[in-house]
Amino acid sequence: MKEIYISEQAFLGVILAAAEVYRRECYGLLFGYSLPGKVIVEGAIAYQTAERKFSEVSLFERQNRVIQEIIARFPNYEYLGEFHSHSDFRGREGEAGMTDDDVADMHEGEVALVVAINPRRRRVRWATRRDGTLSGTLGHYGFRIGGYHVCQSAPRLRSLRGKRQDRRRRPRPRYFRARVCCPYAVGLLNGRERQPAGAM
Repeated sequence: MKEIYISEQAFLGVILAAAEVYRRECYGLLFGYSLPGKVIVEGAIAYQTAERKFSEVSLFERQNRVIQEIIARFPNYEYLGEFHSHSDFRGREGEAGMTDDDVADMHEGEVALVVAINPRRRRVRWATRRDGTLSGTLGHYGFRIGGYHVCQSAPRLRSLRGKRQDRRRRPRPRYFRARVCCPYAVGLLNGRERQPAGAM
């Protein structure tokens, strides 16, 4: 099973992006570098100007172009893939799995992180579970991060996520689950949550 290692900076970026737009889908890009059998995610950049719905995010062409042009100036960072969130909705819990539309957005060599965010029922320490997902609680939320990678895919037609009707015309890629690891999350405050500034 391929492994995806997430740095402290990338972990915070992904978690905060999902929590900020809770009940709507967040979306962002992953950067870092690849090694045999593993991917190291050093950075996660969330899109701020996007059209968000419960289960869909559409990006604006101009904003996407600006971000891509700036990132191209940093040769030490390799584009790895994307991340997005699935939250609970109308009594149905968010899951860290791939939907058909999620799969259609992936391309060969890319990885994806899917962040399930749900109301916290009890405190859970962060750990990589047997199914390869990374999960734990922070604040009022429970998180589960699933990792995926593509081995075979259709040629890239667009450089950004489009409307669903555009994506469904693409052949379905082959994707596989990856094991998600984050030493920072596993050791996060030794299982204790720090109180926000000013809290009693």
